[in-house]
Amino acid sequence: MSIRNELSLTFNEGLCERSGVTALILDESKDLKSTLKKLKETFGFIMLLDIIAIDNSMKENATKRFQLSYFLLNMEEHFRLQVILNFDNDRQEILPSASDIWTNAHWCEREIWEMFGISFGPDSEHRLLTPKEIIGFPLRKDFQLEIDEDYKSREFSFSKNLSLPKYKENLLETISIGPIHPEFKGSMKMNFEVEGDFILRSNFEVGYLHRGIEKTCEQRIYAQIPSLIEKLNFFSSAANSVGWCKAVEELSQIDIPDKAKAIRMVLCEFARVSDHAQCLASMVKSTGIFEGVQICRKISNKVANLFSALNGSTKGSYLNSIGGLNFELPVGWINDCLDELKSILSLSNELSMHLNRADFWKERLQTAPLNAYEAIDLGVSGPNLRSCGVNYDIRKVSPYYFYEDVDFDIPLGINGDSYDRFLVRVEEIRQSLRIISQVLDSLPAGQVRVDKEDLQCNTLNFKVQEKSIYSMIEAVNGELGFYIESDGSNCPYRVKIKAPSFSSAQAFSRMLPGTRLEDCMVSLSSMNIVLGELDR
Repeated sequence: MSIRNELSLTFNEGLCERSGVTALILDESKDLKSTLKKLKETFGFIMLLDIIAIDNSMKENATKRFQLSYFLLNMEEHFRLQVILNFDNDRQEILPSASDIWTNAHWCEREIWEMFGISFGPDSEHRLLTPKEIIGFPLRKDFQLEIDEDYKSREFSFSKNLSLPKYKENLLETISIGPIHPEFKGSMKMNFEVEGDFILRSNFEVGYLHRGIEKTCEQRIYAQIPSLIEKLNFFSSAANSVGWCKAVEELSQIDIPDKAKAIRMVLCEFARVSDHAQCLASMVKSTGIFEGVQICRKISNKVANLFSALNGSTKGSYLNSIGGLNFELPVGWINDCLDELKSILSLSNELSMHLNRADFWKERLQTAPLNAYEAIDLGVSGPNLRSCGVNYDIRKVSPYYFYEDVDFDIPLGINGDSYDRFLVRVEEIRQSLRIISQVLDSLPAGQVRVDKEDLQCNTLNFKVQEKSIYSMIEAVNGELGFYIESDGSNCPYRVKIKAPSFSSAQAFSRMLPGTRLEDCMVSLSSMNIVLGELDR
């Protein structure tokens, strides 16, 4: 019996199809926690992808002020479920926390309290992404910006959930790194309690790059938003905009030309190669092997030159739009790509040989291990999850475009440490080159975007019917998901970005206890946490 039928037998009429996934609608909040626990223990929904809140106060037909959605994943069956709770919060009701069911729910609940004022208990009532002097909840529709002039300087506190080893009080020392550091891909602050060279506890302060992208999307038409999404991760701009355009096209039931789908695959894989090369360069630089840094930069420069030949942008920005691509391929660009694939493959092999010759390379990278159970519990995805030995890649289990028609392997690690993350990313570069080669060898003919007549509208004044969608791609760092709630206008009513770095950062702070302080930056680089993607 399929999991869909099993859910139907258990929950009867509460099950429906919504947002591109199966949805379970709950009537009362008192059943929320017991239902979530049952879904994990009985039905195998072992990963919490995200928790999404919506303020329905501007909807004419809404019966409740707020909607809360839990997006769950059964990894064995590749089945996604949306658990929906509609409720009013006039009496400041405290909802049950799911952080003891899935650990990564803690940051999700903190963000929801911060943005909407929906509380899951005292542990959730701490701002994560926005300054503490802000009064009110920014993603409520009636929010007006006010600042508390008596705000005092930010203080950090360590997680109460971390168990501490016994230590002598006089050996304890507190160290902070950031918010500006050359190894950070953005701005953040890491606070450590150390004993000698070893980290006992760690705490992250994020939000320094929070730009309110999700709020800004509510005031932008659909066609203006790709340029915002590309700024989530500067190193893989093209892949980010592919994810957004794909979500809007699914929401609007637009079928883009086959040639556009194929080229988008090429753009995503080149973005993966470039971003992985940047990540590897950071790891190598942290260990002082500067010859390896030069090899990584050569790989990134070759991809940048190919992107630049398309539209002048070295990161692939402004190539995608709703309905396809903004540019036709230049004459000779495909041949240039095929020539560079051989060169990039040679450089990746040279990088592996060069680093593995260094006796201390593998030894330095055997840090910050993460096992498969912890990774899933913390919502980690992408290369960081696969380095733990979990064979999960959206391009394989939920293929989009022509990924089911190309032949490529999914590299896996064993120990989930920094060395496995290095090995997985190097091999993913090689597999991306395989994908690009196959796609370019059989590139479909035709146009690269949908005709305006087929869109039945002006794309700059794009409107969709009132509905919602959750769409995802396998981005460079893992699952990049977009939840879009439409009210029928030319601007989205609500946009929620499921950013892979959000989960990776929460996991990393729990991986550090027991790690040597000198290995902290190598481990951080191996996780490839991009703060612009995390903060949004």
